[in-house]
Amino acid sequence: MGIRDLSICISSLESDYGLIDQATSLADGWEAHLSCCAIGVQPAPIFSDGMMLSGQVEFQAQMEAAQEHIRAFRSHLKTHLERKASSLEIRNTLTFDTAIAGTVAVFARYSDLVVARMPSKPDRDLHGEIIEGALFGAGRPVLTLPKKWKPGPLGKKVVLAWDASREASRAIHDALSMLAPGAEVCVVTVDAKVGPDQHGASPGLDISTHLARHGLKMTVQNADSLGKTVGERLVEATRGFGADMIVMGGYRHPKLAQRVLGGPTQFLVSKSPVPVLLSR
Repeated sequence: MGIRDLSICISSLESDYGLIDQATSLADGWEAHLSCCAIGVQPAPIFSDGMMLSGQVEFQAQMEAAQEHIRAFRSHLKTHLERKASSLEIRNTLTFDTAIAGTVAVFARYSDLVVARMPSKPDRDLHGEIIEGALFGAGRPVLTLPKKWKPGPLGKKVVLAWDASREASRAIHDALSMLAPGAEVCVVTVDAKVGPDQHGASPGLDISTHLARHGLKMTVQNADSLGKTVGERLVEATRGFGADMIVMGGYRHPKLAQRVLGGPTQFLVSKSPVPVLLSR
């Protein structure tokens, strides 16, 4: 059936109109509806033993400043869309800065795909919260875009980051509706282990055989880490293959471990040269 309903979330913390333009281009290419959750972010009060840690007067001043910022954000957004003559559907909402993921989760449940900005480090604009809200709270695939990505065709040459996991299987099947007919897909494994509970007798063979039945042109690259991280090796494979997109399972390991120790998802959503489709 293809992609018919796209959504994006932007917050008054960032006002990322570049993401709107990128997502609009994708929606036009897929002839899909595009909606935007415009999140007005308010500071959450902090309590300890029933007492507000910051004074009432101080917190009120913070709230007033946030409200003024949100009003300016909505005004600028309206002006931007009028200038672009965009048919984007806007849904305005308010939330606390500690509850962005939950707000995104509710909105994202009613779309085929969420388009998001890749987080920078440090993630002051909370792009990571938006991605995690869609993945964990809504169970929707998320297409993360580099800030400098120039809109163009997606799904003609794709790298599948394959670790034989449930998340990776979900990701490539979510991606099928985005792939061009006869697309080239390179299945990339890193330090794959042979075994019935891991990659089977021949890493990458089973998933390649399955996807070839969908009319895709399949190749397999079983890479060794060679002292590099999985994420680094996947980026190298992406550049070597000339891929326009990476497909991978998102956050297979606990989020806290990913944030503290790093991981392929954390690496790719901040350093991939091409869009990354995440699913779990």
